[in-house]
Amino acid sequence: MNGPAAGRPQRVDLHNHTHHSYDAHLRPADYRRAHEAGLIDVVAITDHNTITGALELREQAGFPVIVGQEVDTADGELIGLFLTEPVPPGLGAIETAERIRAQGGLVYLQHPFYRLVRGRMRDAAREELRGRGLIDIVEAVNGGPLTAAANARALAWARACGLPHTASSDAHEPLGIGTCVQLVPAGPIDAATLPGLLRAGRMIDARPPAALAFGVKAAGRVATAARVMAGREPRRRRRP
Repeated sequence: MNGPAAGRPQRVDLHNHTHHSYDAHLRPADYRRAHEAGLIDVVAITDHNTITGALELREQAGFPVIVGQEVDTADGELIGLFLTEPVPPGLGAIETAERIRAQGGLVYLQHPFYRLVRGRMRDAAREELRGRGLIDIVEAVNGGPLTAAANARALAWARACGLPHTASSDAHEPLGIGTCVQLVPAGPIDAATLPGLLRAGRMIDARPPAALAFGVKAAGRVATAARVMAGREPRRRRRP
């Protein structure tokens, strides 16, 4: 998976959503515009319990797209990157991580200490994953609102564990794309090279103020509700 022009650092964003997630409002065109604006060079799409949006964007994008999935495990949410097929929800965290690895993918622990997220990984499960060596990347900066304290704790934990870490936007609306990225050296990006590139990179945190972030989310939900009421979009519910 080749990034931008040879020699230029790459803006990598590893946790993002499309309209295939129950709580997101993004279409492929939104990511194409963000790429054209220089906000992202490589993006991972990690919709809830599906890889459909990632496959759709990869087919249309014209720039590198990592196929991922935010999986609802029995112990909380966990992301798989570089997937070739979806991982079924509802399994324990350990089995989920093992299934991600069995595909040649990477296990990405997102927002591990962010208490405003509905499906945060249980502390005991997180520590068991770490103890078994089943975490490849830790999200040390999440672009959601009111994440500063949780991000600081995640960064300290990742460093104490000696794990590669990154900043990711966790975009659900167009204005969220590319707000938190990892600037990594030029070179091919795949499951083998990504952890090392993240270690050699640096985090860019351009999160908007919390009031703006909440406002954007609220506006996105109102727009979605309007489309549902008009019959232009089906009602979406969180999958178990």
